Formats: sequence, structure tokens, C-alpha cells
Amino acid sequence: MNWGITVLALQAAIISILFSSNTFAADLLEVWQAAKGHDPEYLAAQSDKSAGEARRQLGDTLLRPSVNFVAGAGVVNENSTTTGAQVSMPGFGTFNGANFNTSANYGARTKVGIQASQPLYDRELSAQKGQLQLSAEVTDMGMVAADRTLIFRVAETYFETVKAQSIISLLIEQQNAVSNTYSEISRRQHLGDASKIDLQETAEQVEAIKAKLLNMQMAYNNNLLMLTELAGKQFKVNTLQATFNAADVSTGNASEWIGKAKLQNPQLKILALQEQVKNSEIEKYNSSLSPKVNLIAQIERDEVNGYGDYGSSSNTTSNNMIGVQLTVPLTDGYRSAKKDEAYHLAEKAKQEYEHASLEIEKQINSTWFALTTGKDRIESLTKIVALSKDRLDATEKSHRQGSRTTLELLGAQSDYISSKLVLLEEQINLIVNRVRLASIAGEISEQDLIMANRFITGN
Repeated sequence: MNWGITVLALQAAIISILFSSNTFAADLLEVWQAAKGHDPEYLAAQSDKSAGEARRQLGDTLLRPSVNFVAGAGVVNENSTTTGAQVSMPGFGTFNGANFNTSANYGARTKVGIQASQPLYDRELSAQKGQLQLSAEVTDMGMVAADRTLIFRVAETYFETVKAQSIISLLIEQQNAVSNTYSEISRRQHLGDASKIDLQETAEQVEAIKAKLLNMQMAYNNNLLMLTELAGKQFKVNTLQATFNAADVSTGNASEWIGKAKLQNPQLKILALQEQVKNSEIEKYNSSLSPKVNLIAQIERDEVNGYGDYGSSSNTTSNNMIGVQLTVPLTDGYRSAKKDEAYHLAEKAKQEYEHASLEIEKQINSTWFALTTGKDRIESLTKIVALSKDRLDATEKSHRQGSRTTLELLGAQSDYISSKLVLLEEQINLIVNRVRLASIAGEISEQDLIMANRFITGN
């Protein structure tokens, strides 16, 4: 089998995907801007914020005057009888004991009116207005959370893609080294200077690296797909800077990060607002009587025309009124039950806030510890890579001289690439953990993407 041709063909296929001409390399800011106009989760938060603004406007209208126009028409049977009435007529004097009868069978009735009402005191409406305002604030904070979450999702997905791309490059580097070793062992075997076992061990290593490359290609494609789903267009990602300075990543103090989270974390703010909503529900049903006072004004005209038992009939009534209306429910078990429910839901909301606060504190401590120790690990791993490279160089020289076995050479090559892979992962974790820390603390912004951009370079 011609291993050289097989390896080159695989590498060519992978490189053509990594650097295809139909996409262009973008940095974090470009991907983020594209995602803001495409990501469904982000756009849904925008729609929810608009709905919240409508609720805010609805709350403003609850205590405003309401005016209604009322009109009706229909067919009626109307009969009226009045006895013992007193009648006074000019020129005829006054008569007692008069009787009046009117009748309209299937008469036409029309009614028109304008009614206006202005709440003067209404505990339920006031509480409902406050709830609508708080609900709008929840959606406002939800939009803030969506914006900050999108920044972190873009950074995390981008650097996962960078990591997969870099691992592929390292595996190709290892594959080239092992392929060169295979060619050398094959040449030496023909000269009788190498065993068949050495050739088989090298061939196995080539196949193992090939399998790793194909698996990593799958992971890289999946990461690119996730990036495309976020941004709505295809991008290539840049690579890490050749020189990585961990000192450029600031860590701060864990207690300071926790303090920021208590004040700024969107999740905590949303839970606090939801607790206020539940408490206002208690206020809504807190009074056993809950009287309502409304200023009422109305103008009405009611007219009936028809033909009845006493001939043609017509009756017109006009009503103009302005005054105050008091409504007091005397019995209402529903209110008592709703108050009990609201109390327990408010207590639940309080405990949910406390639980989330503790979880966020744990997340910050864990992320901060990983961030601070990550710098030390990178320093140690950088030294390990250098030592591993020295050992590989020495092993290659000794292998050519015959004092080291092929298995030892392959092990040195594998250890060197493995050390570089571990260093690469630690470097990317350092960047992502710094962005994650800002996200949990609730202060993540475009500046964090600018900071992360300093660690990548164009292809």
C-alpha cells in the first residue's frame, strides 16, 4: 500500500474543507453582529420585549377614564298601569284618583347612550397595573440576558471551532511525521536494516491518526454548523496567535465577581422581579372587603313606539347622570383562596431566588479557580511541550543511529503532539472561562469579544 499517497489525499481533502473558497474568515465581532440579526433565540427575546412594552402601556390605561357608546334596537311588548294618580291641568284644576294605562304590542325600541367611568379607588386595578409594569421589566431584563447570552454563545462556539481546527492541524503534523517514519522504515527494511514488526507498528500508528483525523473532522463540521445556525451564514474561523500570552487575561478577585453578580446577573434580576410580581398578587387580595369607588357619568335616551290595546303608543325616556359609585363585595371566598395561593407562590419565588444566587456563587468560584490556575497550567504545559520536543529530537537522532526502537520513536512523536494538544485546550479554556466569568457576573459586553479577538489571527 502506498501510504504517502493515501496520507496526502486525506490531508488534501481536509485542508480543502478547512480553507474552502466559498467562505471567508471572520472574527468574533463579525459573527456576533450576524447572529444578532438571525439567531432565533435572540429574535424571540426581542419579540418578548415588544410584548412587554405593550403590557406596560396596558397597565398605564387601567386607571384612566373609560368611555363607551351603547346602542341597541329590538321588538318589545310593554304594558303599564298607574292607579290613584293626581293630575293637574291648566284651566281644569287638580284631579285625584286618576288611572293611566299604556300598551305597546310588538313595538320598536331603540336605546342610545354614552357611559363614562373613572376609577377613584380600586386595589385590584392598582395591583394589576403594578404587575403589568413589573412584567414589562422582566421582558426588558430578558432582552438584556439574551444579548449577554448571545455574546457568550458566539465566543464559546467560535473557540470550540478554533480548537477543532487547530487539533486537525496538529494531527496532520503528527501524521506527516509518522508517514515520514514509515517511509524511512520501509526503505531500511528493503536494505535489511529494519524489521517487519517496525513497519507494522508504524502502519498501525498511521491508521490510528487517520481515524482521529476523520473523527475530528466530524467535530469540526458540527461546530461550523452550530456557528452557521447562530449567524445565518457560513464562516471560517481564524487561528490562535502563535505566541500566546496568558498574562493578557485578567482574573480579578472572586469576591468582587460575586458582588457584581449579585447586582448585575440578569437571571437574578428576573427572579427578583418575579418575586415582586408574586408579592403584588398578595396585595391585590389582601383586603377582605376591597371596596371600589368609581366616578360615573352617563347620558341615555330610551324610546318605544308601537300600537297597543289603547291605540298608538310612544314612550321616550332621557337620563343624564353624574355621580360616585361604591362597590363592596360582602361575601367572596374566591379572594381568600387567591390570597393563600399568592402567599405560597411568593414564598416559592423567594426560595428560587436564593437557590439561583447560591448556584451562581458556586459557578463564579469554580470558573474563577479554573481561570486563575489555568495560567499556571499553561506555563507548566509550555515547558512540557519544549521538553517533549527536545526528547523527540533526541529520539529521532538515536533512532537513526539504531539505539532507539521504532516504538520509542512513535511514542515520542505521540507524546509531543499530545502535549501540544493539552496546551492548546488549556489556552482556549482560559479565554472562554474569562468570557464565561463576565457572563455569569452580568457584565459581559462587546469589550469581552474585543479582548478574546486579541488571541486570534487571520489565516
